Amino acid sequence: MRVDRLDAGAAQSAPPGPGRERLIALSLAAALVLLRSFVFLRYESSFFDSDQAIVGLMAKHLEEGRAFPLFFYGQTYLLAVEAWLAAPLFWVAGASVATLRASLVLTNLAVAMLLIAGLERWGGLRPLLGLAAIVFFAFAPPYTAALLVQANGANIEPFLFVLVLWTVRRRPLWFGAILAVGFLTREFTIYAVPVILVGQLWDRSLFRAETVQRWLLTAVVFFAVWEGVQALRPFADLMGPGTRGQLLRGFAASQFDNLSNRASFVAAEIPARGTAMLFHNLPRLLGASVVDETVARQGHDWMFWLLAAGLSAAVLRTGFIFVRGARLGVERSAFGWYVLGLGVISAVGYVASRPASAVIDRYFLLGVFIPVGVVAVFLVHEPNRWPRQAMLSLVLIWTLASGFDHLRLLQRVRGTAVPDASRALADALVARGIHTAEAGYWRAYKLTFLSGERLKIASNDFVRIDEYQNLAAAEGDRLIGIREQPCPGGERLAGWYLCHQPP
Repeated sequence: MRVDRLDAGAAQSAPPGPGRERLIALSLAAALVLLRSFVFLRYESSFFDSDQAIVGLMAKHLEEGRAFPLFFYGQTYLLAVEAWLAAPLFWVAGASVATLRASLVLTNLAVAMLLIAGLERWGGLRPLLGLAAIVFFAFAPPYTAALLVQANGANIEPFLFVLVLWTVRRRPLWFGAILAVGFLTREFTIYAVPVILVGQLWDRSLFRAETVQRWLLTAVVFFAVWEGVQALRPFADLMGPGTRGQLLRGFAASQFDNLSNRASFVAAEIPARGTAMLFHNLPRLLGASVVDETVARQGHDWMFWLLAAGLSAAVLRTGFIFVRGARLGVERSAFGWYVLGLGVISAVGYVASRPASAVIDRYFLLGVFIPVGVVAVFLVHEPNRWPRQAMLSLVLIWTLASGFDHLRLLQRVRGTAVPDASRALADALVARGIHTAEAGYWRAYKLTFLSGERLKIASNDFVRIDEYQNLAAAEGDRLIGIREQPCPGGERLAGWYLCHQPP
């Protein structure tokens, strides 16, 4: 794969498809993304918690000019990119769960567009075939789709950063700057580097002087941008409005500290972890096993064998084609290989660093790129018609199964007669003229955001916004505590208990 000469190779081997086909493919991809995001945009109670509310509050404070959020409130890692992207929408349409998620849906749309454009320009695929390959992302099943529009943990941003990094891979100034911002946002962005390095090793360009120079310049820019961001910390509000440069109760650590604290490499556990990844974790994301989480139910156990057989056959067939044709034409599918490499290294990184018993889906979410890459590379290099048709049939079956899961989720949400408990409680507290209270973390910030900060509720365990704590302290004995369980002299309101003397 001539990574440094892909533009010329791709232009010769895969001329751009007609503009009409490209427009159709992009429109269909956008429609699929919007369809899988509809429930989460329309129904605010679906998969919304205090962690996501913090991002919404950060965007609200930024839009109002009350704070300069640099990192996720209460810590010094996870760059506040999500809040900055949501702030313009808040300014136009107001702060709400829908506008918060709309900013994330726009990021999803950008990823889908970049995938189709990349597979056409550098991957050798016509736009509609590119659409078939990316459907595993564009029409991800409900639980996976929820993770992709979750306003916390920077789940979708690494998808965008790694694709943008491909487009600027030969521009070290841009590459280093984007890599630094991406890594500070979520460390998984770094996966782009080893995949590109492997490509350069494959085409024997890695040790050329110009390549080494580009990587050295990239490293310089990366650390310059890193230090530039750190230099902004004294000017940032680290725990909400009025906390410029202060982090009194949060987690003061860098991205590297966070990685070292969470990583757990045990060589003896690697086989078990790898087995769990192949037979449990990846099938969870891809709808190839039943997942019945609170947010959504997805997946079909029969899909595991169908998907495993189809993708395995595609890998073997592609390998056979390459063995017969040596390295001929690899540059035609370079972008497909890149996307596949990102998915594989995401899974491998999780296997190397996390125990099999701990399933944190967002840590290997880029694994969705594995079937995208396999299908893309296969469709480029398979010369016979019937294997290509078989693969497209598999993609169609998978798409219909995902559509069934989304329809089932919509029916469940629409058929729920009970109103959202958090929204009902927030409205009831506002109607009672209550402005300050305290509650557990998972209730406090969610209620605060849903009320548009007409309520400012302090957390009685993990604190992220100091302003609310100060307001609660000023209430003294008048402070109301919100509890699930009855308390002496407590008053029941919207299914909860108001305790006038919180413990």
